[in-house]
Amino acid sequence: MLAVALFSTAGAQSRRDMRDAPAPPPPVTQTISVLRGEKLTVPLGIYGTRGEPLEFIIRSLPSHGRLSPVKSTGINSATVIYTPSAGNTAAEDRFSYAVRGSEGVSAPGAITIRFTERVVVPAKLKAPFDLEFPSVFPGQRSTVELEVENEGGSVLEGEVTVPAPWSIEGLKIFRLGGGQRATFKLVITPVQAGVQTGEAVISGTQRKVIPLRVSAEVRLAATPPQLKLTAQPGSQTRTGALKIENRSAEEAEVAVEVSARLMTDRTVKVPAHGTSTVPIFADAATGSAFDDVVKLSSNEWKASIPVHVVAVGAILKFTGSEVKITGSAPVAGIAVLENSGGEAVTVRLDVARPFEIENRVVTAPPHGSVEIPLMVRDPAVGIFRSSLQAIGEGGSAAVPVTAEISEPVVRRPSVRPSAMPEATTPNAPPSENPPVSNPLPDFPKTAREVPNALGRYARGTGPHSAALDWPAQFGPLANARIEVRVLSFSESGALQIGWSPLTDVSITPAGARITAELRGLSPGTYYTVRVVTGQDEDTKVLFTSDFRTAPKKPFYNGSLLTPFLVLTLAALAYAIWRSRRAPMQAVGK
Repeated sequence: MLAVALFSTAGAQSRRDMRDAPAPPPPVTQTISVLRGEKLTVPLGIYGTRGEPLEFIIRSLPSHGRLSPVKSTGINSATVIYTPSAGNTAAEDRFSYAVRGSEGVSAPGAITIRFTERVVVPAKLKAPFDLEFPSVFPGQRSTVELEVENEGGSVLEGEVTVPAPWSIEGLKIFRLGGGQRATFKLVITPVQAGVQTGEAVISGTQRKVIPLRVSAEVRLAATPPQLKLTAQPGSQTRTGALKIENRSAEEAEVAVEVSARLMTDRTVKVPAHGTSTVPIFADAATGSAFDDVVKLSSNEWKASIPVHVVAVGAILKFTGSEVKITGSAPVAGIAVLENSGGEAVTVRLDVARPFEIENRVVTAPPHGSVEIPLMVRDPAVGIFRSSLQAIGEGGSAAVPVTAEISEPVVRRPSVRPSAMPEATTPNAPPSENPPVSNPLPDFPKTAREVPNALGRYARGTGPHSAALDWPAQFGPLANARIEVRVLSFSESGALQIGWSPLTDVSITPAGARITAELRGLSPGTYYTVRVVTGQDEDTKVLFTSDFRTAPKKPFYNGSLLTPFLVLTLAALAYAIWRSRRAPMQAVGK
């Protein structure tokens, strides 16, 4: 009995000692959520703290994954990595661990891992609102890139299509996961200038229409939009020029087509990024106004330029080199004024006394003539000279007039002279129509007196020189120069008219008149010159003049004086030679 009592007493004491001894650190039990299929780092720890390093022991393994070795992260903490099994469909998984310290090993703590499903974002298409292709010339290729992106989470599938003449280089379909992109190359080659539009369509999971636009610039351009052909005063050559601009980086060859009434080069080459000038001439045989068209073409480029040809202005000239009136006063003659231009012109006539004109203003019709009666009423006897001048808008002319007035024949009675007093020549009776002052009518203020020249202003022509003389009222002499007309032909045989400045010229103002001396000319040559003033936009042609230089005089003109003079000079030279040679021979002896 005593032994049983002692054993009972000892057991009770042991239980009291165990209750009083410190317990091992308790592990933390926890539940953690993780996305299905993803790894998880699980923290291991205790409640409270211990002043000694602790050991964490895995007591049971998970059913739907695996654990990595325990890794200490401190004296009272550690971690373990949980990796789920592939294809796991369980809602959760568990494992347990314990903590060993100086007091012993703790009871196990449970770790519960709950799996959560991913939230899948729907596919979201991202594409440009529209596409603008780089501008090109017709026939050139223009490309642009279309980028498609999936901004969602699910798979985005589709196809890109474009209408002709657009096309897509490479694949046209796509399959994109979340955040993925695809690029498509769109191409077009415009065949004509202008703006062209279309649509790129993205179909599939999501649909989107993208507007397309391409601009093809005009490769060539011709100016002006309407061409006007005009002639210089006194000239029947009406001309103008087209300018063709090439905006591309390649030389262009342009074909030019005109009717029989126009003349020009049939082709012209325009350099890259440059311009070329195409002169256009109207048929000089037709002086009237007409409308025509110039057609230009180069590959895909075509243009039609309307042409208005202005009628040739008045070109005045008196027929004959002189108007001669003979007889006793009163006497009359006729001067004929021709207008070879394509427009009628009203001219003012002027002549000095004793010549008189019945009408001071006449109209010369186009391609026609007008007769101008000249009268001499003054009974004075002798030879009278003047110049009949016709001045109109855009043209003028002059012709010398000469009157040889003879004494009228007086009949005497048939009686003896002694029976009659001495006969005297009766004075001429006064004219029945005495001359009346006829002042020149005023021309409209808009009329311009621009002479057409026709040789009127050329004076004193010699073999190598000529002189011009004109009124100072034609215009100021700022930057005045004299140019000579130069005719040439292009490689295609087209007539070209140009003007070249004369270098040996002196221009001298002399009150109301201005004179110009032209030197260095060729003998026996027909010249057309013009007086030009101003520069650039202010250039003005005062007038144009035609003249022919005198021919070079031959050494022998058929006269007997010339050989006689040669023989005389030869004999004189021989005599001088003999006179000088005789003293030299005497010294030699």
